[in-house]
Amino acid sequence: MENIKILRGWLRISRQPQYRWAWFVTAALIYLFILLFPIPGIETKAKGALAVFGVTAFLWSSNILPVAVTGLMVLFLIPLSGSLSATETYAYFGNKAVFFVLGAFILASPIQRSGLSTRLALTVVSRFGKTQNTLIASILILSGLMSFVISSYAVTAMLFPVVIEVVQAAGAKPGGRFGLAAFLALGWGCGIGGIATLLGGARAPLALGVLRSTTNGEYDISFVEWFLWSIPLVVLLLIVSYFILLQIGKGTVVSLATARRFLEARAKSIGPISGREIGTLVLATVIVLLWIFQGKAWGLEMIAFFGVLCSFVFGLANWQEVEEDVNWGIFLMYGSAIALSAVLRDTGAAQALAENLLGSWINSGFICVVAIVITITVLTEGMSNAAAVAVMMPVGLALAAKYGIDPRAMTLGITLPSGLAFLLPVSTPVMAIIMGSGYVSPSEAFKRGLLLKLLGLLIFLAMAKFYWPLFGLRV
Repeated sequence: MENIKILRGWLRISRQPQYRWAWFVTAALIYLFILLFPIPGIETKAKGALAVFGVTAFLWSSNILPVAVTGLMVLFLIPLSGSLSATETYAYFGNKAVFFVLGAFILASPIQRSGLSTRLALTVVSRFGKTQNTLIASILILSGLMSFVISSYAVTAMLFPVVIEVVQAAGAKPGGRFGLAAFLALGWGCGIGGIATLLGGARAPLALGVLRSTTNGEYDISFVEWFLWSIPLVVLLLIVSYFILLQIGKGTVVSLATARRFLEARAKSIGPISGREIGTLVLATVIVLLWIFQGKAWGLEMIAFFGVLCSFVFGLANWQEVEEDVNWGIFLMYGSAIALSAVLRDTGAAQALAENLLGSWINSGFICVVAIVITITVLTEGMSNAAAVAVMMPVGLALAAKYGIDPRAMTLGITLPSGLAFLLPVSTPVMAIIMGSGYVSPSEAFKRGLLLKLLGLLIFLAMAKFYWPLFGLRV
């Protein structure tokens, strides 16, 4: 225990500005070690690609630099290593996944800014929050459903003020069980709902971009297919999490009558529904329906751009608001991650890495999937889940080719479990936001989230083994 405390103290001190040089020296040593260390059967270009991969994984996992800055470093190192030319490297920013994420993020801005999301949240929570159990259920289900179409961390940020005011109006105090259950319902609902579609988080479009790039467009997953292949996990996890939350909040008494009066007054204060809200709701509905029914024919990114154009033509979106709402730097990470996966594939580095790391003891496709799933569920607690997906996709697809696993199943096997991040704030802004409420301590989040994570892992493996084969997905 004392050694752990010393390690934590060193990590905290080493992140201070005057000591950050040590991290950069470590990154440089990783690059040089991989580049100079003799690896039999690995060509020079492949070694260069592995060196870039090692540095990128280290920087993304340590979070010593913003992910966008690490992305820029990748774009610098790939041509420097001689693995790909600069022109080939930069061309990967034209990947369709990057533009789909861009369009989806822009469309989310008017949903938040118009007040539509706040009105929806207040309506649902006030109408269904008649008892403590139904209030917890309404927070859990609402946050899950909203994360189907808006990034999960954006939903958390939107619902946070509503939940904290409800909890305070009910008389719950920090450290109490009701406040803990309410905020865990918010975090878990957003995290679980975010894996259901391509819109709940950017890691899914990123994984699809890597899948298309690696298989030269031979394999893809449509909007509807993603939903169908992930929804059993989402539904079962929401049910399981609800029963866990009931046990957490059991035995506590709060003033729900006061909370209901607050919600009713708040709903009245925002006034009648505006034309912007109605227009945004209609546009969002149309775009989602187009993604479902015309996603393959038109392309998800084309539909997203169509929605963006309509939002500006009809005055629903405001560019100044969009500039503030969209995390532009994240696109540097997506483009660089796709470029990195391409160089690992083209040089044979991914295949070599997969065989060295996992190939010696894996003897079947399903065992391979189990190993990848366990690896990604661990990684996603130590780095952002998008970064974990970017690191694991090249390795996972190389193993899929070796063991005859459907690349789409491997893509889902990496991306869906990466959303099961319920333990630490570093993995996703969702957990960081709810821990900042004062009602969820890190120890409680870890203890309660660990059970949900383990159950989610078992549900996912059962789904991959028995449900996916019904759709022809080989594991």
